[in-house]
Amino acid sequence: MNSHISWWQPGRQVRTVALWSFPEDVLVETGAPDGSVLLLTRWGEIRVDDPDPTTVESLRRMSFGPVSLENVLQGVAEDGVEDRRRRLSALLDRLQHVVVRSVGLDDGLGPWLSAVPLTPSAVFCLAPPPVDRPVWLSPAVQTRRESGALVLELPGSAYRVVLHRPDGGPLVEALAVPRTLAGLTAAVGLPAALVGEAVAHLLATGVAVAGAHTERAAATSGDGQSAGRAYE
Repeated sequence: MNSHISWWQPGRQVRTVALWSFPEDVLVETGAPDGSVLLLTRWGEIRVDDPDPTTVESLRRMSFGPVSLENVLQGVAEDGVEDRRRRLSALLDRLQHVVVRSVGLDDGLGPWLSAVPLTPSAVFCLAPPPVDRPVWLSPAVQTRRESGALVLELPGSAYRVVLHRPDGGPLVEALAVPRTLAGLTAAVGLPAALVGEAVAHLLATGVAVAGAHTERAAATSGDGQSAGRAYE
């Protein structure tokens, strides 16, 4: 989705939202006599046996596009929500290679950034980004425009990253040189919460790396900044 930069105004508090979905080529079949759910993927069928109603509804909604699973869980009674959340989390861990992980904002405009799996061995380990260590874009990253979005892809990587909104470009440009989270936030003028989540997703996919400046020098062959300028 290519929206106008109208979602944030200086001084407005924003909240990031974790969103989950399946790639467009994944089909979800429900209604089997035994209650199971069948996922039809490019790498074969995946059967989910004995799913609870919350899991069925979550998988069904994920087939339509990015969804907040916490919103699905809101309808579960308090004495059962943690058990349902654990079961759903365990299932999604098993399905990582066919699950798109996105971060959005509480603005109703859909995802800001998405990590799309490319291989059946894709594993997405999201962790808090480092606060004091600099982060930069891998110099091998290739960028292109696709349907108005900015796509970042590292040859051989298990994921591609899609930046859905125009203000993703300045973030990519700023990551052409090592910056801490605070420096990156100041450079792009975006909310700190969004920058932190975006960096965490970029690191989880390998599109960005973190470390000391000397580590960057060793990893860069002299043309690392070209990736950052390619968004233009």
